[in-house]
Amino acid sequence: MTPNALLVAACLSLPAGWSLRGWWSTQRVLARVAASRSESGATAPSMRPATQAPPAAVVAGVAGTALAVLVLGPVVLVLAVLGAAVTPLLARRRRRARALVARRGQLPPALERLAASLRSGSSLPVALDEAGRATPDPLGPELRALALGAGRGQSMAAVLDGWTLRHDDAGTRLAATALVLATVVGVTPARAVDGVAATLRERLELGAERRALASQARTSAVVLSAAPVVFAVLLGMGDGAAGRFLLHSPAGWACIAGGLGLDALGAWWMARLTRGELS
Repeated sequence: MTPNALLVAACLSLPAGWSLRGWWSTQRVLARVAASRSESGATAPSMRPATQAPPAAVVAGVAGTALAVLVLGPVVLVLAVLGAAVTPLLARRRRRARALVARRGQLPPALERLAASLRSGSSLPVALDEAGRATPDPLGPELRALALGAGRGQSMAAVLDGWTLRHDDAGTRLAATALVLATVVGVTPARAVDGVAATLRERLELGAERRALASQARTSAVVLSAAPVVFAVLLGMGDGAAGRFLLHSPAGWACIAGGLGLDALGAWWMARLTRGELS
């Protein structure tokens, strides 16, 4: 294997992934638009269905990947399959993390709106419904569901217990505890909710400050995680014997798998050490 062959294979395989990703994203967007138009009664004759055959760019990308496998060996295919399997999981986890971050940021202002409604004389179910209508997703529907459950005859304690079971985080537990105590003991609900909102807002500010202070550590973690991969690529391009051993022998494949596994484990551990508090 020569460096030129490695470069050609990489140039051919990289567009494959991006072409497949772009085509699949486009088909998903078209399917959602077509579904929304069908629900509203409009027709979309120009919309291409999601089951349409892939365009020529995707075919060229797949051909490039096949050529890369022929040039570099089956290890490229194994890595491509692993990447295709891991990428959706990572994307789903990132979306879930973003939703949790958005929900934590919405909780203090929603509680402040709830306290304002309680001070104006509204009952707790009505105040929950008003705060839920003024709060966007994902927290708004939760508050409206709580108001709906209380309006159907369930006790507020049972409704809030179910809320904490579905969303077991510190902010939800603290808000539910304050509301239950205000309902059972008879404490002024608005004052308790205001205190919880102030506490949660202070926690969010402290968490943002910790993440800002840890930005340099996260950058160092990224560099340390990428350095072994870059070094292995440079070694394979500069030393033909090392490249042939790594890409065309079972022992080399085992070395690559073990190195990538250890590198991923180290990256996960460094990310866990430098990330902000999620609860």
